[in-house]
Amino acid sequence: MATGPGQSPISHASQDLLQVVDVISDLLLTRDGTVCLIVKTSSVNFDLLSEDEQDVKIMSFGSMVNSLDFQLQVLIETKKINISKYSDYLDTLDTPDLSPGLKRQFSIYKHFIRNLITNKEILDKRFMIVIPYRTMQPIDKNTTTEQKLQMVENSANYLYPKKYHIIKMLKGMGLDGEQMTTSEIVKYFYSIYNPASTIELENLPQIYV
Repeated sequence: MATGPGQSPISHASQDLLQVVDVISDLLLTRDGTVCLIVKTSSVNFDLLSEDEQDVKIMSFGSMVNSLDFQLQVLIETKKINISKYSDYLDTLDTPDLSPGLKRQFSIYKHFIRNLITNKEILDKRFMIVIPYRTMQPIDKNTTTEQKLQMVENSANYLYPKKYHIIKMLKGMGLDGEQMTTSEIVKYFYSIYNPASTIELENLPQIYV
């Protein structure tokens, strides 16, 4: 690869730096041989809860943590959201059938949205729970598809009972939990490294070691 004066040649592709090597049967495989199951969860606005409700949530979370006999990782993703298109959509709505009072309320709401976009950052949070299983079998270029499939099959016996336990404990906290699918995992990681792209799944590059 050609380089400019004083520049070192690029010896590695960016994909070589990623720990993720494949996603099979809704499970993620990493280079060190770890197989991960990812549970996406709903969320709740803690500040809007009453003091008693907050205490219940804290106790439920404590019960979940104390019930664990395995490792997991809680991943919280925060990103900015552009809702300017929503504001434009509100401006296109025709409201001839609304009463004068509702029209006034609708106008106030549109004004509130415009001020919100102008003066504040709109943030979205996603919560994911990652349950790992370490196979102690690193994955490299010589690892065959059959070997990876066997790793996934062996890991499922460990991971799925843990998944059901986590989902049950989340329900006790008033939250929903659901395992991320292969397509959701691939799209998620692609969006991390390509935040401006909206490419469809069928156009994604193949994951490989």
